[in-house]
Amino acid sequence: MDVQLKVVQGKPNGHALRFADGEFIFGRGPECHVRPNSDWVSRQHCMLRVHGDRVSIRDLGSTNGTLVNGHLLTEETDLQNGDRLQLGALVLQLVLLETPLAPLVPSITDTVVDQQHPTLPGVEILPQEQ
Repeated sequence: MDVQLKVVQGKPNGHALRFADGEFIFGRGPECHVRPNSDWVSRQHCMLRVHGDRVSIRDLGSTNGTLVNGHLLTEETDLQNGDRLQLGALVLQLVLLETPLAPLVPSITDTVVDQQHPTLPGVEILPQEQ
């Protein structure tokens, strides 16, 4: 399965982040895998977990919370295709594809992902849809 989070509100609008199996921390801290540039996002905001056919999200005690489909997370929650994840002003939509794209090759070319770690395993920026 191919796991993507498409930016539907915020920058870079229309781009998608692609994830391999693993755990990915979202936040402003330098140790995070995905770093939205927003004061509304905590240093360690939430964690996306991808394992086989299961995708889940857990808030890491963020100040402003993590929302899934408009509901504030209180515990780790499984995500389904089409679910919307909100961190501050950034809104991402989960896209699950049964047929995977080509193997992941790290391609860190956008500000939503940490520019300091050019070899982040398992995260790839996909081009904006036309």
